[in-house]
Amino acid sequence: MSKILILLDKNTVQTKHLAMVKKYTNLGLGDIKNRIENSSPIFECDLFKNEDDDAKLEKLITDLTNNGVKIKIYEEEISSDKEVSIKYLMNRLNRFKEIQAQNELLDDLMYGDD
Repeated sequence: MSKILILLDKNTVQTKHLAMVKKYTNLGLGDIKNRIENSSPIFECDLFKNEDDDAKLEKLITDLTNNGVKIKIYEEEISSDKEVSIKYLMNRLNRFKEIQAQNELLDDLMYGDD
């Protein structure tokens, strides 16, 4: 598992984007604004620990990038050598889903459908 941190580029965030972030986090609008201004993470999760968090992460990134917000993704800590690309993270998420599906298929073959 890896801790994933999402930061937003304050120059690309508009008021309408705050509601998007609020939808996927438990943060208030004021807290979201402060985190963006202070270059603090607006979303953190332990990758592959909780399927709901992984889904929120994926949807948040997709919604924000589709609406023109530039994001930065860090693994474990905010440091230039820990920044990862959106493509890298999405590939990891997709590969994990593929592995889960393969494991379920193997379980069904080995133990039958329950």
